[in-house]
Amino acid sequence: MSRRSVTYAAPFVLLLSLAGPLAQAQTAPAAAAPAAPTAPPVPTTSAPTPAAASAADTDVPERKLIETLEAKLAAMQTGNGLTADEAARRTLLSNPDVTAKQKSVAAADANVDASRAGYLPQLKLQASYTRLSNFAPLPLDLGPTLGGPQPNPFPVIPNNYDMRATLSIPLSDYVLRVSNSLASAKHNKTAATLDEHATRLAVARDARVYYYQWIRAQWVSYVAAKALEAARGHAQDAKNSFDAGLVSRADVLRTVSQQKSAELGVARSLNNVAVAAEQLRVQMSDPDQTNYEIGENILGDLPPYAVPPSPGAGYAEALEHRIEIRQLGESEAALRAEAAVARAANYPRLDAQANGIYANPNQRYVPPVAEWHGTWDAGIVLSWTPTDILSATAHAKNAEARADEVVAQRSALKNALRVEVNQAMNALAEAAFSVDVSRDGRAAAEENYRVRRELYRAGKATTVEVTDAETELTQARLDAVNAQMDVRIARVQLTHALGRDVGTDNP
Repeated sequence: MSRRSVTYAAPFVLLLSLAGPLAQAQTAPAAAAPAAPTAPPVPTTSAPTPAAASAADTDVPERKLIETLEAKLAAMQTGNGLTADEAARRTLLSNPDVTAKQKSVAAADANVDASRAGYLPQLKLQASYTRLSNFAPLPLDLGPTLGGPQPNPFPVIPNNYDMRATLSIPLSDYVLRVSNSLASAKHNKTAATLDEHATRLAVARDARVYYYQWIRAQWVSYVAAKALEAARGHAQDAKNSFDAGLVSRADVLRTVSQQKSAELGVARSLNNVAVAAEQLRVQMSDPDQTNYEIGENILGDLPPYAVPPSPGAGYAEALEHRIEIRQLGESEAALRAEAAVARAANYPRLDAQANGIYANPNQRYVPPVAEWHGTWDAGIVLSWTPTDILSATAHAKNAEARADEVVAQRSALKNALRVEVNQAMNALAEAAFSVDVSRDGRAAAEENYRVRRELYRAGKATTVEVTDAETELTQARLDAVNAQMDVRIARVQLTHALGRDVGTDNP
């Protein structure tokens, strides 16, 4: 493949990851590089390692390759490839952290139902059977006036059956315990829901970042391959010069060392591409060797972004919208209510009770008879256990201390949030500036490459000079893509830091 062909293809190759077409277009394989994982094909594989070009192949026709690249570019614009938003959506469908938080919400919801059940009167049903041993009842001694000892009129009934229902209404608990317990459970459920929501937003943010890092890794891999091509050209040129007696052997060995370093760079870049692709697969729970197409035009202009006028304004916006702040507030309220529940043991307990008894014999019938009779009773019970005060006070202090801990955590979160917003705003400003700088650098590199090609055609420049200009142009294009990736990642980070992604995490 000609150096001119590779250079024209460079702006499209990395977006479309045309590893297959470029590899087939090469006429000579690259020298073996250190062992590295083979990245999956399009576009999870990096760009191919170009073969060393000779001085005669810079004018090889390139029409077929350009047509293939343009066809791939048109296919990419249809939107069939993977986008950052799609990566986030698919990640949220099966992320284990999100699943764990969802289970926490379900558990908190069950605790709300359990606390709400405390308002219901407690109904206890009981049935029992008792067998008495045989014994002779003692006679009743009525004294001399009433005739002395008389037979005991209370018969011995060996088989005793008892069925009863007890209804207890915790009157004092409605005020001191149940209401606070329900409030604590509701606050915990809200906190769990907010925590799940915050986790979803963080997972979606990370998925988008992984997506852009995956694209960046492919561009870096392509530039590493171009650097290897240039190093091979230098090594061949040095060998020719040595054979002609123009340079020393040390110069040849130095170029060989540069070539080996470039081969190591290619191996490392291939590893990075493989790791970045695997991160996407793991995030989206896709099978091994799943391939992805790039679905975003990463070199296109982005819509305007409303950056806060100052870090202070951004911090105020984050305090208003970030879910983590609200989640800690709900956790604190839950612990305060829990402390109130514990302190309820310091006061007397008032219960209303009612019993219904159906027994054979019924002990309320005197003398007892072996017959079924029903009776009932109702009353109010006031009880107090002073010894519970010590443990109740300790439990209340424990809950209050944990609530104070949450307050401290919220204060620390606010401090961290201020730094996060400031860093994200500065990163976006720096990335936006680097886009302009890289645009100028690319224009200069393109002009330099054009001049070197014209000089080469006129016989006034060597192949190595053209290769160096091509490598410089490729590096300038890499810088442009890196700047675009930095802008996109910075926007993702700032959007999350400001809490503007709230409500955008539903798959």
